[in-house]
Amino acid sequence: MWPVLVPSLLFAVGLGSILPILVLGALNLGSSTSFAAAIVGIMGAVSLAATVPAGILIDRLGDFRAMLAATIVAVIVLGTVVAAFLWDSPASLLVYTVALMLFAPVSDVWSLARQAVVAEVMPPAHLAKAMTALGGTQRVGNLVGPMVGAGLMLVFPLWSVFVFSGLSAVAAIVVMALPVARVPDLGGPGVRRDSATHGPSDRAHGRHREPLDVRWRAVILVGVSIIALAAARAAQPVVIQLWGVEIGLHKSSISLIIALGAALELIVMFVGAYIKDRLGRVATLAACLTIFGAGFVIMVALPDLRGMVIAAVVMACGNGLGAGVNMTIGADLSPAVGRPRFLGIWAIFNNGGKLGGPTLLSLIITLSTLRFGVLFPGLFAIAGAAWVLVWARRIGLPGRRGRA
Repeated sequence: MWPVLVPSLLFAVGLGSILPILVLGALNLGSSTSFAAAIVGIMGAVSLAATVPAGILIDRLGDFRAMLAATIVAVIVLGTVVAAFLWDSPASLLVYTVALMLFAPVSDVWSLARQAVVAEVMPPAHLAKAMTALGGTQRVGNLVGPMVGAGLMLVFPLWSVFVFSGLSAVAAIVVMALPVARVPDLGGPGVRRDSATHGPSDRAHGRHREPLDVRWRAVILVGVSIIALAAARAAQPVVIQLWGVEIGLHKSSISLIIALGAALELIVMFVGAYIKDRLGRVATLAACLTIFGAGFVIMVALPDLRGMVIAAVVMACGNGLGAGVNMTIGADLSPAVGRPRFLGIWAIFNNGGKLGGPTLLSLIITLSTLRFGVLFPGLFAIAGAAWVLVWARRIGLPGRRGRA
């Protein structure tokens, strides 16, 4: 609870509060619509490039020191964003953009560090539930953060949300510094490193790092399906908004449909935690991708409010079942030595899908039709399910409890 879930939740709420206003902030500083939209894409590209360096940083400094450094950077960057709003000059937009690019790697360090600790200390029988709980903090943050941000903007200027985000990051690191937040030894399969108790790894003092003992073929094979899942997840909110406008729904109706899906995901993710341990990782990932993809197909097949609601419910069920599946599989495949470094490499698949999903969606809509653009992420997700089932034996992930 205290070493992982509480700090992760605090940071997720702060991050979730600023995500819906990144474009609005750029527009308020005089940006064009196209450039404001591009800022989010550029942040995704920076995050993708930073995943491997983030894993190396955690491996060398230890999780607490790496997160402390990342939090200090976050506070400085968010302070710079606030200064850009208060400064109100022609250069404010440039300062705002550069600051957001520097902020992107911070969330990578936080996510990878907590994931590495959970993978290291949790017994295999409870790993999926622990990873699902960690993924659940991100979902709660994405739900609570925007609500807090909306409340702040009713009373204070827009930049107050960035102040709140910085304070949330500071609160998270303060919690981690408390004695109650020391990581317990739960008898996990990993080698206990000093980094799990807030210190650097002994290997960090050596001249070179040991090579990673990883089944790279399995990593690449299952990584293809992780890319499909990440791409569909990134495309989902864009698709719902575009298709909702296309069929004539009011903006408030679209927002309520998105909120309905987010709420259902929080409920279904508990079922996902159970089946990841009971039925295995491949079965969970395949079910997640198939059900999630079917939601996109339903949206196109029933182009009205009823179809949108049904599609949102179906997608929420599929996505909720897969809560934490990416982190769980990453932990399954990670080595005991050099785990943070590997998780930094593993995050490339997820971040690549997050960046490529909206980009490919935009390209398809430009070259084809909106209908096919909405349908494509669903077909890609279903293809990802078929892929992981075909290569399940070669991938060799934990199956039903009691089997290898």
